[in-house]
Amino acid sequence: MLNGKLRIAPTCYHVLHLIPVMSAHEMGFFYDEGLKTEDGTPAYKILRQAMVPFGLEKLGISQAMKEQSVDIALDVQSRTVFSQRARGADLYIISGWRNQHTNVWVGAPHIKSLKDLKGKRVGISDFNSIRHWAIQIQLRKAGLDLEKDVEWVRGMFHPVHLPALRSGKVDCIPCKPWHAEILIKEGCNALVTPADQYPDGRPERIIAATGRILEERPDLVKSFLKGMIRSYWFCRDMPKNFEYIRQLEKRLRYASADPEERRIKISSAAPVDLEAMPFPIDGRATGFEDMLAEEEKLGELNYDVPPIKDVCAQDLVAQAYKELMERPELEEEYQRVAAIAQKWGY
Repeated sequence: MLNGKLRIAPTCYHVLHLIPVMSAHEMGFFYDEGLKTEDGTPAYKILRQAMVPFGLEKLGISQAMKEQSVDIALDVQSRTVFSQRARGADLYIISGWRNQHTNVWVGAPHIKSLKDLKGKRVGISDFNSIRHWAIQIQLRKAGLDLEKDVEWVRGMFHPVHLPALRSGKVDCIPCKPWHAEILIKEGCNALVTPADQYPDGRPERIIAATGRILEERPDLVKSFLKGMIRSYWFCRDMPKNFEYIRQLEKRLRYASADPEERRIKISSAAPVDLEAMPFPIDGRATGFEDMLAEEEKLGELNYDVPPIKDVCAQDLVAQAYKELMERPELEEEYQRVAAIAQKWGY
């Protein structure tokens, strides 16, 4: 902590990664859940700038947290924390952020299987992004050489990805299940679906904290986690909160230094885009066993992988969720979001 305040920062520059934490801040969830000082002022500070350049978090996240005195890092890739812990970093997974791979990979009508992508153009949001990582795994399973067999085309996300597939700019894109249904009716083909891949979820991105803050101020960390869980509910409680999230995203995009982030709308095109966001309603990250087994099979674990129990510290998020569930005034909101989670399977 610096100056007595819990310091919270995003790992990634993407505006979407600020929406839950800024919702929790603006709606007063952090403050109401006890993240305040004895004199009644907020006991936290949210840093808006990404801590490391995109794609380099595996190398730099711990050092960036040290230099900027960050206690809690948002939207960290799970594999980053395992790698950092293997090297002795004081970093632990305390909660889920995105706990599911939810995209369907859809190919143009002439692409019948992943093998047909040899020599073709594959759309991704950005290099080293969740989408890029996910399709690399599947392409390797299909026997393709990632360096020679496909051409990567970045910038393929809403609203440009569907027109790009239809026009032939790319031969394959990741998209939401309801967009996939439309494309399939038009003659396209679903190449990879999430339904049977990750029954326990896939913890693509998580929230990490230093061991120091967990030891010295677990009370503040639990208050933070309560606020985040409530924000996850809030962000997925649609259409009730749609207009607020849409306006928040606009404000955050206008303030972004990145020209693409200022221009492209990713998350709030429609209420369904937000209710289907894979923010875990209990705050937990799950599915580490399957994720590590898959990465080991593909030769991605080139270090001594520490046990999951030595990397995860999710006791506080379990306590936070339990305490929220005991509050009658939150029951109605929770039931609405629980129905949404049941609908989408996460």
